[in-house]
Amino acid sequence: MTDELSVDAAQIRRHIAHLESVRARFGAVRSASASIAQDGAAYGLLCAWLPPVLQGRHQRQDGLVAYVEENLALAADALAEVATAYEDADAGAAEAVRKAGERPGR
Repeated sequence: MTDELSVDAAQIRRHIAHLESVRARFGAVRSASASIAQDGAAYGLLCAWLPPVLQGRHQRQDGLVAYVEENLALAADALAEVATAYEDADAGAAEAVRKAGERPGR
């Protein structure tokens, strides 16, 4: 068993794209939720009494959706920094190996 760690920065970037996709879906949910909350006719005439009853719950849900959306963005940003750091480390190591393989005087 070896004690080495192998990281694929491209795989991290693919994961970031998935996180961004999920975050965008939460943004769409928040947007749709806001349009329903602002539309008094969204529930129809028979249920017009419903929006005021649900308003408090709706606001809490919007807060939770925004919280998840923000955390997904923070995770994606942090992973982007990690991927860049691995790419920079790999490039630096490759350059060091290349320089070590050069013959003096050439």
